[in-house]
Amino acid sequence: MEANVAVLITQAGSRDAEDRAGAAFGLATAVTGREDDPAVSALIRLTGDAEPDVRDQATFALGTLAPVDGPDVRAALWARLDDTDPDTRDEAVRGLALRRDPRAVPLLGELLAAGSAHPHTLQAAAVLADAALLSVLEQYEPGDPGVAEALAACDPGQRDQRDRAAATLLEEAHRLLPETDAALSLHRMEASPVLTLTAGDAPLTWNVDRLLARADGDPLRAAALVAQDAEAVGPARV
Repeated sequence: MEANVAVLITQAGSRDAEDRAGAAFGLATAVTGREDDPAVSALIRLTGDAEPDVRDQATFALGTLAPVDGPDVRAALWARLDDTDPDTRDEAVRGLALRRDPRAVPLLGELLAAGSAHPHTLQAAAVLADAALLSVLEQYEPGDPGVAEALAACDPGQRDQRDRAAATLLEEAHRLLPETDAALSLHRMEASPVLTLTAGDAPLTWNVDRLLARADGDPLRAAALVAQDAEAVGPARV
């Protein structure tokens, strides 16, 4: 992995803009999350590249693809809010929203109000989960991909209902599977909580929103599905 990162960092310094843009995508998958990660540092440098297309690709890679956060990452994204390239600016807004930065709320609202139904914009709205976005989200068709998830996340009533269902799901999972450890977690860049069941070497995880959808919104039925999946030793993510 270190050798691969070294190759990508060299590519990021290429004179060819296509090479630099390609390096951004590779670096996004190579980040480790460690402090002073050279892949993250290289991505941050590329977000300030002289070529607009490279800045766009690098800002997308850093903001959306790379599961990292921190002052340097956010500073790099904020620096692109004044970018002369509109696509790069949009990627910076989405990247900040995915990190639940409250300062991104009005910026993401502007994108939505302008009719930006880009899947990554809607994903960012679902992660940011701010009620101030509801009015602009309601201009979209609820049946369109990503809209219903964003509306549900930004609606305090629906979000509270989901959270209470998740808590019931966890309690019932503990009751049905007393020999295992069950826990809920929420990744900063994801909209849905994750249920993790630990029994033996390999944990099983479920996206709570998808799990509840499978159970028609019934957390007790969802817990029964978890028990069935666990017995069948299902895939790592259901």
